[in-house]
Parts: sequence; structure tokens; C-alpha cells
Amino acid sequence: MKNLISTLIISSILSAHASADHRLSDLRIRTFDNKPVIVSLNHVQYNTPGTAVTINDIMPGRHQLQVWTYKHRYYPYHPQRVLLYSGFIDVPASSEVRAMVTRQRGLRINEIIPLFTPPAPVPPYYNPYPAPYPAPYPLPAPGPCGTPAAPQCINDADFNALLNTIDNQSFESTRMTLSKQAIRQHGVINSRQVAELMNLMSFESSKLELAKYAYQYTIDPQNYFQLFNAFSFDSSVRELSEYIDRHS
Repeated sequence: MKNLISTLIISSILSAHASADHRLSDLRIRTFDNKPVIVSLNHVQYNTPGTAVTINDIMPGRHQLQVWTYKHRYYPYHPQRVLLYSGFIDVPASSEVRAMVTRQRGLRINEIIPLFTPPAPVPPYYNPYPAPYPAPYPLPAPGPCGTPAAPQCINDADFNALLNTIDNQSFESTRMTLSKQAIRQHGVINSRQVAELMNLMSFESSKLELAKYAYQYTIDPQNYFQLFNAFSFDSSVRELSEYIDRHS
């Protein structure tokens, strides 16, 4: 049981040291002629007189400070005090501040000594965790349909078979359904193939509907202007152009 209590005490002490606030500072006050002083910091008085008073573990910031000395040299027998300074002092973080009350009863900071030195920054060129698998070469840009860079795209042979199947359908709605299904399943299509599918549609509205649907799957949207030739009316061209602007 004693060993357990001792272990807990030691662990608490180590934990307190590990979590110590490195911002805390120390303050040391004396007079220009090294007279005995009594100090009050933030209305907390330090009654032990001496030629210098040190106050530890002060939070950084502005603090109210008062400094007294004794009127007579033999202060134990004549404890009358004289106020030398009353004002404020700014204490930086992680520092020992050494201050002095001057002959004119002002306060002068003689020295500020850092108490905590932060670790040196890691040089910018040093990386302790390099990438384990760097890419040996940049990824290729998507190529035209049917190439290794875009294997999911429909190739010319399959596309020609698709055209024949759609062209053999009697109803426009069936042609539209098959066209959309093929585009969705293959995932990628180029502008030339979209134009050929549009040419299988009889109605202007169907061509416009198919052009809008296929735009999101098109591998070369920069060539989509070629589809304008499939329309008979300028209104369809404008509507598709506005659709491209909204979805680009």
C-alpha cells in the first residue's frame, strides 16, 4: 500500500512538471541603494523584507505593483514604512524580470532574462517522414475513346454496332432510351459520337435533349461546338450554348 501511495505521489509530481506552464515568469525588485523593501503585487503583499524581493510564477501581462521601504535604518525597532513606488509593471512570458526603484521613485527594468528556450525550428528542407512511394512519372491525361488512357470509353467497332441497333428502332423514345443507356454504361463518349447519335433522332427537341444529357460524359467538351451543326433552329443552338455555360 505504501509503495502504491509513493508511486501515485511521484506520478503526480512528474505530471505536474510535464504540464508546467512555460509562460510563467519571475519578478525581482530592489531599490537603487539596496534598502530593505516590501513588495505588493496585485494586492498580494510579500512581508519578508530584504534588499531584493523575488516573486515566482507570475502570469505574463500587466500587474499592479507597490514597493515600500522602512523609514529608519533599524526597521525591526521602527517599522514605519515609506511608499517608494505605486503603479504598474508589464511582465513578458517565460522571463525573469529584474526591476529597480530609482532615486526619483520611478521604476526601471534593468534586465529581462528568458527562462524557456523553445526548440530550434526544423530546417525547411528536412522532412523526417518522406513519401514512401513517390510517383515515378505523372499520370497520363485522358486520351481519345478506346485508348489505354480511357479504356472505359466505347471504341469505334462497338459504337458502329450501337448505331445500327438504334437506327433499327421504330420509335423515337426507344432510340433515346438506348442512346442514354449506352452513354451511361460506357461512361465516356466524344463529341463526334454524340453528333452521330443526334443524327439518328428525328425531332429537334430529341436532339437537344440528347446533347444536354451526353455533355456530362463527354471527354472533349472543348469540341462540343461541333454539335451546333445538327440543329435546324437558332433557338436550339442558344439553349445548348447556355446549358454548356451553366455546367462548365
